[in-house]
Amino acid sequence: MMKTYFNHHHAQHQGKLEMFRGQLVPCFEVPDRVDHVLAELQRRRLGDVLAPEAFEHSALTRIHSPRYLDFLAGAWDEWVALDPANATRDVLPSVWPVRTLRSDVLPANFSARMGLFSMDAGTPLTSGAWTAARAGAGCAMSAAKAVAQGQKAAFALTRPPGHHAGADFFGGYCFLNNAALAAQVLRHQGVERVAVLDIDYHHG
Repeated sequence: MMKTYFNHHHAQHQGKLEMFRGQLVPCFEVPDRVDHVLAELQRRRLGDVLAPEAFEHSALTRIHSPRYLDFLAGAWDEWVALDPANATRDVLPSVWPVRTLRSDVLPANFSARMGLFSMDAGTPLTSGAWTAARAGAGCAMSAAKAVAQGQKAAFALTRPPGHHAGADFFGGYCFLNNAALAAQVLRHQGVERVAVLDIDYHHG
C-alpha cells in the first residue's frame, strides 16, 4: 500500500485575487483541489494518510537562499505592520528588479523585496502562505525519505504546489520547490541519480 503524506495546513493559504490577463480575478489555485484528491484516496483505500515528519530548517537551505526564506517567514507580519488594514488583503508584487537592475543588495523597502523574490503577479502571498508551504515541503521530503528507506511508492498530497519556485523566488502559485527538496532528500540519503518527471501541462 502507498503512504500518502498530507498537508493538514494547506487551507491556511487561500489567496483571494490574482492578476490574470490584465485584471484581478479570483484565484484559480484553491484548497478544494487537494480536498477532492484526499477524499478520493480515502474512498479507494490506497493506503495510510500520514502527517509529514518534522525537519530542520537547514533542509530548506539546501535548495533555497537564506535571505529568501527569511523574507517568506516574515513577509506577512511586515505587510500588516505597514498598515493594519492590510490584514484583510493579500500581497501581490508591483515592481520587479529585472535584467541589469541590482539584486545583490537586499532592499529595505518591503515592496521592493516583494518584487525581488517573485516572478509574477498571480501568486498572492497570504497570512498562511509560509505555514502551508513549509508543511507542504515537509510532505515532499517525508515521501522522499520513505522511498529512500525502502517504501515502494509515496505520495505528497499538498498545496501550495512547488515546482515553479526558484532558489530565491516564488511564482506560479509556488513558494518552496517541493520537487527539488524531495530530490535533495534522496541525494542526501545516498541515491546517486534522481529523475524528476514534470507533467504540469502548461509550464514545466
